[in-house]
Amino acid sequence: MYQKPNQELWTGRLDSETDQRAFRQFQTIQLAHIEEVAQQQADVALFGYAIDEGVRLNQGRVGAKDGPDAIKRAFAGLPASTSLNIVDYGNWTHSADTLFASQQKFGHYVHQLLQQHQRTFLLGGGHDIAYAQYLGVRAAYPDQSIGVINIDAHFDNRYEAHSTSGTSFRQMLTEDENLDYFVLGIQRPPNTQALFDYAEETDTAYVLAEELVGQIGPPVKDKIDHFINAHDVILFTICMDVVDSAFAPGVSAAAVLGLTPYTVLDLARRILESPKVTSVSIAETNPKYDVDQRTAKLVAHLLSHFIHCSAS
Repeated sequence: MYQKPNQELWTGRLDSETDQRAFRQFQTIQLAHIEEVAQQQADVALFGYAIDEGVRLNQGRVGAKDGPDAIKRAFAGLPASTSLNIVDYGNWTHSADTLFASQQKFGHYVHQLLQQHQRTFLLGGGHDIAYAQYLGVRAAYPDQSIGVINIDAHFDNRYEAHSTSGTSFRQMLTEDENLDYFVLGIQRPPNTQALFDYAEETDTAYVLAEELVGQIGPPVKDKIDHFINAHDVILFTICMDVVDSAFAPGVSAAAVLGLTPYTVLDLARRILESPKVTSVSIAETNPKYDVDQRTAKLVAHLLSHFIHCSAS
């Protein structure tokens, strides 16, 4: 079910009504109905996946359906630091249909957004957003090779008879022979040996979280560059449970020994340097478990950096 963009989310401190150097995001954001995509010429699109049904089906703690609005509210008060035009298209929510049906509909709109915008940012919501994102990317690029890059503590390559927040990447790998998968930030304890074995069977590339402690070394940078160069289109997704719970407590599955925000930012910046990245999803922000809006603010700051990368 579609939710129109909420003007009440877009408020903040007003420093000036005339000096654009003092403007904040709420002063420059444009709001549009998702059915008006073809009429928009903006550089950047925001679209929320206000769904946590996949988290419930994956036996996780629900609440991420409120993530998109929490992120937008935190983002609204940040400085409008680029000249890019940004449009908020509202959110897609889950109704009585199956999760797969919701993913299909969301993917339909992602396809449209990709045709009109330089970069599309998708805000979750459970990490089943990644499969919905894939449906849109594949529709937009039917013949190109897709490289999926996921910054995540989990492979999310579980087998289930239906979509969940833990099955997105197995679904992609099963359905698409012209697609490869690369995960940065994998932790051993949250992933069973069966999930590691499936990663090996499908030639999934991955970097363990322990390899990303401190400065990101040349071998990791080379892996990222090689993977990007080997594919026509890059589908980029981040699960906020990759970040240590000291920085991001408001997620569906809090991380122990997770990455620091700056590590995630450094990885993302390197990935976003490539124009092959046309869509970015940020999953699993769960306001129900957040502390002082810490996680929503972190995602908002990351989003601000990512949009700045889009302008570079």
